[in-house]
Amino acid sequence: MVLESKVEGKGFQLTCSNVDFKCAFITSSPQYGYGRVSILKRHNESDEVFTLISGKATLLTGEPDKAEYVTAELERGVAYCVEAGTWHHLALSEDALVFVVENSGVSGENTDAVSVEGLSV
Repeated sequence: MVLESKVEGKGFQLTCSNVDFKCAFITSSPQYGYGRVSILKRHNESDEVFTLISGKATLLTGEPDKAEYVTAELERGVAYCVEAGTWHHLALSEDALVFVVENSGVSGENTDAVSVEGLSV
């Protein structure tokens, strides 16, 4: 059996999942837009892989308690693995499309979020 999923709407859009992993598309939305970053997240039990399909995307990683951050401009067709426990934020252009894969068990219960001030991408 083959399932097809198309991008519809904005933000995180689940395309498929099973007991091991889930896949999604991410498009621009207020949560993923460029500009001021207000929240960083980290998944405690899963790596997360981002692949830019179109547009522009910037991945910010770092340690909020040390105010040390690194940004990477994603290249189309390259897989970027954010390891479990890494604080991160993804910023997308209006025309961006990113494909993401993570463990199926990722949820609010095993994801931390921290507010940050004065940070922009």
